[in-house]
Amino acid sequence: MTQPAQFQAVRTKGRRFSDGFFTVSVMNNQIEHPRLGLAIATKVFGTAVARNRVKRLIRESFRQNQYVLPNLDITISAREAAKNALPAQLRSSLERTWKSIAARA
Repeated sequence: MTQPAQFQAVRTKGRRFSDGFFTVSVMNNQIEHPRLGLAIATKVFGTAVARNRVKRLIRESFRQNQYVLPNLDITISAREAAKNALPAQLRSSLERTWKSIAARA
């Protein structure tokens, strides 16, 4: 997503999936592939190093799973529990989320 209005529309009008680590909002789009938007708050992760690390992890997981996802705009927000989670736990959480999204779309 390139425009703040698109990002906000997904967050307010989209279908929501959540677990202990992430809140994910999805909404159909008119283009031929899924798109990803991230909202990783300084309040949750603190340092830029920690925020960038989790953003890289999310982007990589999305890159590996984008071919099984329908044409959706997807926004992901990290929850407080993600701050202390191991990378393997976050990857597992994202894998479950991608499967849920693909099954319900």
